[in-house]
Amino acid sequence: MIQKFPQSYIILDALDECGDRTVLIDILEGITEWRLKKLHVLVTSRNEPGIEISLESIANEQNTICLDTKLVDRDIEKYVRQRLSNDRVLRKWQRDPVLRHEIEVRLMKGAHGMFRWAACQLDALGQCCNRVQLRKSLATLPPTLDETYNRILCGIDDIDSEYAVRILRWLTFSSRPLTLDEIAEVIAIDSERDPAFDSEEVFKDPLDVLRICSSLVTITTTEEPDEESDDEESDEESDDDLTSNELRKLTGQIVALAHYSVKEYLVSERCRQSRAARYSMQHTPCNEFIAKCCLAYLL
Repeated sequence: MIQKFPQSYIILDALDECGDRTVLIDILEGITEWRLKKLHVLVTSRNEPGIEISLESIANEQNTICLDTKLVDRDIEKYVRQRLSNDRVLRKWQRDPVLRHEIEVRLMKGAHGMFRWAACQLDALGQCCNRVQLRKSLATLPPTLDETYNRILCGIDDIDSEYAVRILRWLTFSSRPLTLDEIAEVIAIDSERDPAFDSEEVFKDPLDVLRICSSLVTITTTEEPDEESDDEESDEESDDDLTSNELRKLTGQIVALAHYSVKEYLVSERCRQSRAARYSMQHTPCNEFIAKCCLAYLL
């Protein structure tokens, strides 16, 4: 099929976030053996030693590009300025050029090439009500992404803590993306009680999910698929395609963890040994929790 096109491109973004990384690298090695001049493959990843070694047989130094830290810092600076100018919550500091400059300088000094760190700090600064709070926040910014997530988790109100745990469990280990309405309902399921589902716990305003898990989750809006293409493809689907078909039909507001590093931290030993250990996630217990909740909800 690829040979029928004048040029073909395969783009694989964030190889480091792939769970079946070894399998994927084997596939890439197989693709390189095709020796197709009209096929171009782009792979992006964080610079991890294991990945670099695995890709040595596929890509030589001439085909490898490392992002210049200075260029990344420049992009982060643009991002910070854009947020300060356009973000509805942060715009209140726009009229104070001195304070705005303080924010830019402090965030650029602490980012060390991490967009995610800068984004989380801007979220936190947006919650400040006055100059005193803002300058205190700027003076006590967490130095690392781990400490940033630790502070966010520890800052969740006690009254919301149990709901935050449930939200993060579902988003970390669910086999498919969940809609905002689904999350607002599944957090009302507790398999340890009878009945497991309590309609009184369903969030009246599903957007409270964002309030409780601020900076940890994000919401994206998807459009309804075209009905004609939907009908055309339905005849060609096999049983193996059902899952991907369900994902394609998923519409509305989709809730997900804000960044792969959120999951990385939640399942890490670092989280288990931190002050935010309550929110630590482990694969087997969390999947058991989700399975029990699904069965309890159906029964």
